[in-house]
Amino acid sequence: MSEKSSNFAGANVWAFVRMKVRIVRNKVVLTATIMLLSVVCTRAEQLPYLCDIGVQGGMGYYIGDAFNYDNLGQHNVHQRLREVYGLQFRYKFNNRWAIQVKSQYQKIDFTVDGYASPFTNDLINEDVVGEFNFFRYGEKTFDPRIKPITPYIFLGLGMAFSSNGLNPDGNPNRFSQCTMYFPFGIGMKWRFAPRWQMIVTWQHNLYFGDKLENYDEFGNTYDLNGSNFFNNDLTGQLTAGIVFEFAQQKGNCRRCNWN
Repeated sequence: MSEKSSNFAGANVWAFVRMKVRIVRNKVVLTATIMLLSVVCTRAEQLPYLCDIGVQGGMGYYIGDAFNYDNLGQHNVHQRLREVYGLQFRYKFNNRWAIQVKSQYQKIDFTVDGYASPFTNDLINEDVVGEFNFFRYGEKTFDPRIKPITPYIFLGLGMAFSSNGLNPDGNPNRFSQCTMYFPFGIGMKWRFAPRWQMIVTWQHNLYFGDKLENYDEFGNTYDLNGSNFFNNDLTGQLTAGIVFEFAQQKGNCRRCNWN
């Protein structure tokens, strides 16, 4: 083989090798680009969860006819704070509006003249409230309007069941009072991890009736409250809760329309 033919064959081999290197490099770049775009699109198209469920606990107080008194003889709603705990379920229509179903158990204490020991009543509150978030609330996305924290307000309707858990004479009493109430208040939501939230709530319950004490002397037996709805009993709760999201929203099936 002549030197000219040998040089020509070597040049062809080198050109073939360079072509293969370019093909492999282009494949690697294309694969990496597709993977990156897939991650970005998946993140951008991540759909929200529609529901959450959780637990809450805190302290509650009572404002009514059988008020507690401090050492100076003044009304003091914080003198006998009692425990509150419960369960909650929430359905979210969008990142602003939601509806919540909640059940809470609470004890209320009050004093009665002639008894050395205070009365302790059991109270179960079950309500449905509508919530409005001040910010567009949700998991962090490329939309700068979506925030992982937001204050909110709520208002709804509930049903309460009350009884004397243990009278001063030591005899328990069954639930014997049932009344409706308006739950309302403010709160704060914070999404601290994917699908997990912390919620702090300050709620007030304004009751339709005036017999949470379940004691005739303090009920509105003689209609002394008149027509003033705000003279009825009131309870409040300051709670913190942890909730977990589930039921992710289904995405729409997208297809090209060539017509």
